[in-house]
Amino acid sequence: MHKILHSLITVTKELTLRLDIDELLKLIAKYAAIIVETERASIRMLDPTGEKLMAIARSSTSFHLNPTEGFKYGEGLMGWVVKNQLPLRTGDAEQDPRFSRRAGMKNTMGSFLGVPIIVGKNSLGVICVIHPQKNYFTELHEVAITLLAGICAPQVEVARLSRLATVDPLTGSLNRRGMESFFPKDIIPVEGEFGLICVIMADIDHFKKVNDTYGHLVGDQVLRQTATILSSVLRGGDAVIRYGGEEFLIVLAGVSIERAYAIAERARKTIEETIIHLHHTSFHTTISLGVAQMHPGESRDDLLKRVDDALYEAKNSGRNRTVIAPEGDWQ
Repeated sequence: MHKILHSLITVTKELTLRLDIDELLKLIAKYAAIIVETERASIRMLDPTGEKLMAIARSSTSFHLNPTEGFKYGEGLMGWVVKNQLPLRTGDAEQDPRFSRRAGMKNTMGSFLGVPIIVGKNSLGVICVIHPQKNYFTELHEVAITLLAGICAPQVEVARLSRLATVDPLTGSLNRRGMESFFPKDIIPVEGEFGLICVIMADIDHFKKVNDTYGHLVGDQVLRQTATILSSVLRGGDAVIRYGGEEFLIVLAGVSIERAYAIAERARKTIEETIIHLHHTSFHTTISLGVAQMHPGESRDDLLKRVDDALYEAKNSGRNRTVIAPEGDWQ
């Protein structure tokens, strides 16, 4: 009991820090796991349509092979929690009639505890914890996670609304408005190694065919997974921007063109090797990429034109490849 109270007091203090939504949800997942003494805790939030629960943060590795796949509103144990706005504690999750089995589950679930994150009359998402031991979670655990959800809900709502203004709701990448803040039109590169700015433009190959073959819901999943993989190869200070329908812009600070090319290639190979599992369907996608370095005196828009031309060359020469933009007038 003392340990639980100490954790709740600590997380309350940390909530006074100015955290963005990602940092905030990771903090909540971390303390949810600590409070109930388990390794696996996760946060799923409703997407802007209110129709899907998307995985946002977790305290350890994912329970599913395809962690970015969403649950429909009301689907499974987590969906039930959000729809009914009630906690759910079950000692044998997979025998519960509300359980929804997914392809690619790594382990048996054991015990499950889920608590809704509620603001006013609306569910924002769910905090869930699982433990391999059956009948592990107690009433005290349920009360503690419910308190955690109540303490964190107002901060989650503030951070969520702040994010919506600058972030693409489908992929979690910055949108065009977010790009103007992170990579403004009047930006000026600074001399020296740490002032270098490189950009990567990525486009999903044959994306229209994916939509036509599998439907737009699968297409949305491909967009989300692509954004997740692109983000995974970057450092904390870099940014992924959803630039167009299936185009993403990556902004890298303080890296050479050679390093930017290596990052682009790592992203390309990762996406090529990733199997997308959706229901009874499994398939691969690829991306094409252009890379360019900003030069003193070059405008942002001229840089974006050069990297877009490099992307066009990558697609025109066979796709699933990376092309460095010519130096142009700055050679």
